[in-house]
Amino acid sequence: MDCISSSLDENMKNFQNYVFSFYGEGGIEDIGASKEQIYQATLKVYEYCLESGESDIQGPFTSDLQLIKEILIKEFKLG
Repeated sequence: MDCISSSLDENMKNFQNYVFSFYGEGGIEDIGASKEQIYQATLKVYEYCLESGESDIQGPFTSDLQLIKEILIKEFKLG
């Protein structure tokens, strides 16, 4: 694994943990999201960012929290 890929993986893990602290059990806006659901929603946002060019190589940002929440509610029937 190269340095960039390793950095991306670490950024994604940190971001997913951050999202879990919002929408996971006991989170700020607990909607009952599991880590796996957050992982899936985060990947959707990340893929969209790469395809659309709306994010840089560092990965998703805090501003993506609302979009992830919408995915969690719509696709996993949470909330």
